[in-house]
Amino acid sequence: MTKQKEKIFQQGFTLVEIMIAVSIILVLAVLVVPNVLRARINSNEVATISNLSSLGKSIQQYSMTNDYKYPKNFDDLVAPNSNPPYIDKDFIDNAKSGYLYVYEYQDDDNFRLLASPKSPGKTGARYFYLDETGIIRAKEGGPASESDPPVQ
Repeated sequence: MTKQKEKIFQQGFTLVEIMIAVSIILVLAVLVVPNVLRARINSNEVATISNLSSLGKSIQQYSMTNDYKYPKNFDDLVAPNSNPPYIDKDFIDNAKSGYLYVYEYQDDDNFRLLASPKSPGKTGARYFYLDETGIIRAKEGGPASESDPPVQ
């Protein structure tokens, strides 16, 4: 073998060196990926709490301008039923921040607003509940209700 070919072979990596580099990258990935996923779930839940608060205030505002009667459904809160609209139509049609929102009209004095993760365990871990009291409640593993603890 010529001196030039020997020099080229000496500049490369050995199989052991490549395996060590790949194993270090895999260990780092195993440590980082769960934390990134958990951060995503946390941010979705924080956004959902904020959205529930805003929706609750919109529902209360609707009630004050409509003889203190709560809306029958989400459609009452968006244009053309109300001008300007109380809420964005996205809450009705799509998941917002990985959560689905369901409004339940009880009677003119009571309502329930539920938020559940679109993909439990992936977009969120907790389920949320809001009623006319304005207190947001949460529960893990299943739909929240008025008996669950309030969100801190």
